[in-house]
Amino acid sequence: MKKNIILLVAGLTFASGLFSQENNKKFYAKVSQNTVDSATLKNALEIENGLFLNRSIGGTTAYRMPQTSTFKGTGVELGSSFKHSGLLQTNVGFFFANLSSGNQQAIDYSKITFSSGTGSSATSIRSEGTAVSEFTSNRLQTARIELVENIQFLHDSQNQFLKGFGARVGFEIYGNEVKSTSPYYYGNSSATTSSSSGTSTTGGNFFSVTSIEKLKYNEGFANGVLGLAYAVSINEKHKIDLGADYFKSFANAGKYTSETTSLLIIPSASGSGSALPMTTKLTGDVKTELVGNRLSFGYTYQATESVSIRFTYQTTHSTHKVVDSKVKEPGNFFTLLSGSGSAGILPFLLGGQPGFGPFPENKDVRSQVGLEVAYHY
Repeated sequence: MKKNIILLVAGLTFASGLFSQENNKKFYAKVSQNTVDSATLKNALEIENGLFLNRSIGGTTAYRMPQTSTFKGTGVELGSSFKHSGLLQTNVGFFFANLSSGNQQAIDYSKITFSSGTGSSATSIRSEGTAVSEFTSNRLQTARIELVENIQFLHDSQNQFLKGFGARVGFEIYGNEVKSTSPYYYGNSSATTSSSSGTSTTGGNFFSVTSIEKLKYNEGFANGVLGLAYAVSINEKHKIDLGADYFKSFANAGKYTSETTSLLIIPSASGSGSALPMTTKLTGDVKTELVGNRLSFGYTYQATESVSIRFTYQTTHSTHKVVDSKVKEPGNFFTLLSGSGSAGILPFLLGGQPGFGPFPENKDVRSQVGLEVAYHY
């Protein structure tokens, strides 16, 4: 994956350079501090909600509500610009950041109803609970490759405050991958059993370290980009630039994997019991649509004829909407016990199909402060 990204960046840079002119080129390197309220993480925590209807058919009500905090970390960006003429300038850039966050939480609500037998031997069980999964390890990797053309349609204006107006047209390849681990959870639950002999209820608060949940979710997009740009030189040493981009995906790919390892306690005749590890895995491809906007500000100080220093600020708002999910889980075994014939088999089969929905849709909010050093040649 990383090798393919490097080759793509090199190819785009070479292709742009074929049309460039001498003394109108710039290579830059930028280090930035990034803060991300991640839609990728929120979608990962909510993707199982797409199984809501599947589970309901089997007599289970379950959904998850994320309680997330922001990711923070350092990013690196490398790029070049090639000015073909006063009218056209090509920009190529590659950005990557590896971010982390504090604890993230997900609140899980579940209700299960189960019945067996008929007549005087009929027994029904209703279990209901709320649990908080604490994700203590959270990493977000985010990357973007862009190829954008600046069209400076007023470049020949005699007014220096007007000649810096331009439009931006191009595309970008953009991706995120989040990895989160929850080593424990806590909450409260109750179970009510009804039979001919009466009704009994058990339950209370609990704290469990007998299961570990690991999430891995990635989203990749190819986006079209349209925008406006403005730059003005105060004098030979100072320049200010502004930018506003609108971007929308036209192709996408995603993958979700959730793996929970639990200890199943098996009682023995002696009363001591034994613990058996059990793993439950949910996985599948996911399709997500993306639309958003990006605003940027920059101040450049031209230290020498060949070297400049630029301070930047950027804020990005986007919406990540899951439109299809192939994530599925094994059918609920209890549906086979609570019915007879097709009454039990059909819910079991439907419960093991990819999610019928609803699918998550979340906002992604990012801010970036950066320091860029550029070499002009």
